[in-house]
Amino acid sequence: DGHAPWQSAYTVWSTHDPHARAHEALRGPLAEQIVAALVARDPAHPQVPAHENMACVGCHATARGPMSGEGVSCETCHGPAGPWLVAHTAKGWKTRGNELGMIDLADPFVCATTCANCHVGGPPTPDGAVREVTHDLVAAGHPRLAFELRSYKRAVPPHWHDRFEVPAASDELGPVDEWAQGRLGTLANFLKQVESQSQAAATRDRGITSGVWPEFTAFDCHGCHRPAGFVASMRPPGIRPTAPPGSPRLEPMYWTHLDAFLPRETTEPLLRARLAVDRQWTVIPDAAALSAALRGIEQARPRLREHLTALSAGSLAQRIARSTDAANWAEAVSAFGGLSAIVDREAASNRLLNEAEARSRLASLHRLLEFPIESVAGNTERFSSPRGYDARAVAEQIRLLAAALDARPEQEIIRLP
Repeated sequence: DGHAPWQSAYTVWSTHDPHARAHEALRGPLAEQIVAALVARDPAHPQVPAHENMACVGCHATARGPMSGEGVSCETCHGPAGPWLVAHTAKGWKTRGNELGMIDLADPFVCATTCANCHVGGPPTPDGAVREVTHDLVAAGHPRLAFELRSYKRAVPPHWHDRFEVPAASDELGPVDEWAQGRLGTLANFLKQVESQSQAAATRDRGITSGVWPEFTAFDCHGCHRPAGFVASMRPPGIRPTAPPGSPRLEPMYWTHLDAFLPRETTEPLLRARLAVDRQWTVIPDAAALSAALRGIEQARPRLREHLTALSAGSLAQRIARSTDAANWAEAVSAFGGLSAIVDREAASNRLLNEAEARSRLASLHRLLEFPIESVAGNTERFSSPRGYDARAVAEQIRLLAAALDARPEQEIIRLP
């Protein structure tokens, strides 16, 4: 108590952060179930236990051997510590702009790409451990990967000083900047993962990835695993269906709302790449289109904050609401992330006319999006999909929340043409 967060960073991480126990998960019953399912599927390829399996330890442990029990420790996120280990304890140390190799995780784009190396997928570790959760792994029982920077940060105890919980008018970045830059960083990793998967499928190189295309973890789970009773009347009025049932499309959680917070010219190569893959999802994606999309992200970053500054809270909230297909759970989750960031920024700046109402609507939307816990055949079960999802109720909460954020004197609003 009374210490700056970083002064107790190791204690907080080791005692409260789930990353410290990531390797322990590889010795649990779920890990055993996953390995057994993989063996049953392909008996010709025996599997070593999960805690020794190079398909698992790449994300579940930083070190190898006896030290792997430390789980995901400092160097996975902050970079090799040798040059900065002593220096970062000195008075006046600044992570931002340091030249000793410590990764500046206060940059939301950098933070998102660092986290997404495991939470979305990334290149193999230096010793060849794979960092990819394939559809085969998900089918065997591994949870699907779905990452959003701000919500993940809130799910772990902070051992850092958060530069983003500040008024937007200050010189520091604010919550909306963090959300948008985090979305770009996550999408960059996603595109690189698709690039790796498609190249491996083209060359049949299964050394670093599944080596098949389509690799269905790149697509919306609910595009195929949609309830049989789904009908068009569940979709809120005014929203076009993005694809018929059974037609997968690239993960909406990473692609939705780009046109709400990015300049139009920078979204075009991104949306072209997405549309090309969605239309011909059985065909290995064009490498040039993926590269153009990645260049679009790099071009968008320098202009992003200026563009966001020109958007009022209400204007951005209405853009998000209008472009959300609430019949798709992942799109609604994306909307929640953006609207939550707007509420946090406006509250920190004392610009919300009714913060209590906005917080209440956020909480209601969160409850509608949660995966339920129910009693099934006498057993308590947490579902891994939005069972009983009410698209109309979600759409209404998004609409009301956007309206609450747009409730301000007209002279305060700066609208883009």
